[in-house]
Amino acid sequence: MAGSTIINLDALEEKITKAAEHIARLREEKIKLEQSNKELKEKIESLYIKNEDLIRELEILRTDKRKTGDFDKTREEIKGKVEEMLAKLDHLDI
Repeated sequence: MAGSTIINLDALEEKITKAAEHIARLREEKIKLEQSNKELKEKIESLYIKNEDLIRELEILRTDKRKTGDFDKTREEIKGKVEEMLAKLDHLDI
């Protein structure tokens, strides 16, 4: 009976050693995953900030485009009026 008790203790020791090694590996993996998770959160935050910056720039460009469009429209109106006046002057034969 003493021999089987030693064998059982040896088997138990081996199981405990394997469990401890497995727990150590799991802890290492957990640390790596936490670090990876932190890096991904930082990247996501950075992308949100860049996205907000791009949205602001796009809004500025849209506003500039509207202003340019208004300017072009006004310019065309002035050109049309000048052409009308020149045509009237041509008809007056001054």
